[in-house]
Amino acid sequence: MTFFEKLGRVFMKNIVWTVVLIVAFIFFLYFAKGDLIGGILTAVSALVVYVAVVVLYQEYKKMFPAKKPVAKKAVKRK
Repeated sequence: MTFFEKLGRVFMKNIVWTVVLIVAFIFFLYFAKGDLIGGILTAVSALVVYVAVVVLYQEYKKMFPAKKPVAKKAVKRK
């Protein structure tokens, strides 16, 4: 089985994601205005920013964990 046969099976099994991929690629080409290298650099830069924000947010949560609310004791009524 060649690479393209395997790829075709994956695309056919996940048809919704295949359509999403095609639409996203068309949007990418449209908004990059035909400048493929510039568009790729923009996409890679956005991915790096996203990963950096996720890593920094995880570090923030490690350093400053959320305080759990203290359970109030029930008051006995007469």
